[in-house]
Amino acid sequence: MDNPAIVQICHGKIYPPYISAYALRANNLLKGYNTTIVSTGGMVIRDNFTNNIREYRSMVTTIYSVVKGNRYLEIAISRGKFLRKKYIESVKSIISKSDIVILEGPWQYYLFRGDLKGKYIVYDAHNAESLLRKTNKYYEYALHLEKDLVTASNLILTVSSQDMDYFIESFNAKNIFIATHILGNSTYQWKGENSKDIVFIGSIYGPNIDAVNFILSIARDLPDFRFNIIGNVNLHRFPHIPGNVKFYGMVNDEEKNRILSSSFLALNPVFEGGGRNVKMVDYIMHGIPIITTEIGSRGFSDYNFRNAFIVDSGKNYVSIINKIASDRERLKMMSQAVEELGNELIRKEGDKEASSIILQEYNKWKSLEHS
Repeated sequence: MDNPAIVQICHGKIYPPYISAYALRANNLLKGYNTTIVSTGGMVIRDNFTNNIREYRSMVTTIYSVVKGNRYLEIAISRGKFLRKKYIESVKSIISKSDIVILEGPWQYYLFRGDLKGKYIVYDAHNAESLLRKTNKYYEYALHLEKDLVTASNLILTVSSQDMDYFIESFNAKNIFIATHILGNSTYQWKGENSKDIVFIGSIYGPNIDAVNFILSIARDLPDFRFNIIGNVNLHRFPHIPGNVKFYGMVNDEEKNRILSSSFLALNPVFEGGGRNVKMVDYIMHGIPIITTEIGSRGFSDYNFRNAFIVDSGKNYVSIINKIASDRERLKMMSQAVEELGNELIRKEGDKEASSIILQEYNKWKSLEHS
């Protein structure tokens, strides 16, 4: 079949695509193909049907999850807690007409596994979710859920070699591929060598909220610099925001490129998480020198990023920023190293398009089914 019908099952807000790294990947995974993207939960005020996207509001689930805490939203969705019948019936109907079912995360597998017989099942693992929840009270539940989906899937996509190794070692995963976050093959001219602007990108997600709180704490000790924060992490209510911090919220690509290109430094002070940060790829493609934590640099272990990134636990960010800002020659050399890293990423990963992997593996499976 040349043009199989595909459904991607998501959770949270996924439109517009640039609202989060999760939404960006889901929207770009099979762009231009015969796919329907459905989602529920998160900050969706009303049902939104735009192009091939079907977003269903589920504010009761979202509010209940906020009250429960402990990152309960995904757990609530996986159990169908307060999900609308309209959403469940719609997804079942779309699955029945689809050839390929892609789960953008494991959370809705239990809801729809009875409808997946005869379908080609893809687990697009943005993170190794059970590994990410190692210290969470729902770890055992997430572990069994993810294991069951990995076992049932015809194809698994991961975004890093670390996640791939985890799935193979923990769940004996088969037919697994790395399909990383590459935001096209475009690079941008860096114009930040004389700037005092520092940038961070983040959606409203626990590790990003923690990162912004950290940035707010160091901004008070760095009054000569401007901290620009892109993304809907601004929806979180941060107390006592210093005057040298500006939240832009969601911005279009043109505005984002302007902010990134004019910044002399990008920060990634994330202290937990899995997979590879899309923000890191965005920083790299813009040629911006980066300070990151070790967790923030995950997904780049196969590359020599020593001259492009400064990796620090978070204890020395203030002194590092002051030092880099006063040594603009070093800053330019770092930018050159970042640009070289970006070119290497494109050379090694630019042809690993998820769409090609999915359709190639689906066609193999289909031919075996009919042989």
